[in-house]
Amino acid sequence: MAFTYQSTCDLARIPLNDEDKTRYPDDVLLAYVNHAVLTLLKRRPDLFVGKWGNLPDGQASLTDAFPLGAEYVQTVADYCTARAESSDDEFVNSDRAALFMQLFAGEAPL
Repeated sequence: MAFTYQSTCDLARIPLNDEDKTRYPDDVLLAYVNHAVLTLLKRRPDLFVGKWGNLPDGQASLTDAFPLGAEYVQTVADYCTARAESSDDEFVNSDRAALFMQLFAGEAPL
């Protein structure tokens, strides 16, 4: 199964309890997913070996193919979840957001 940016956003929605897309519109989560991919490019350029002519530019759409292997879909979804929870109102559970960011950092170490 080929993953898309949409499927990554949908995976991030599960812990956000937003399957009906009422709290976080697709464009917001897509921005977070694009940022996560750019962060991976910056921290782990080796993941993009062989794709130098087609590097991510942060402008992917929901229907675009996810540029990394399936093992990084959950990693990027965790980043997306952390960003979404961090942007919530003042009652956000910051420990929970920090946990998702740690999951991302653990999968994409320097």
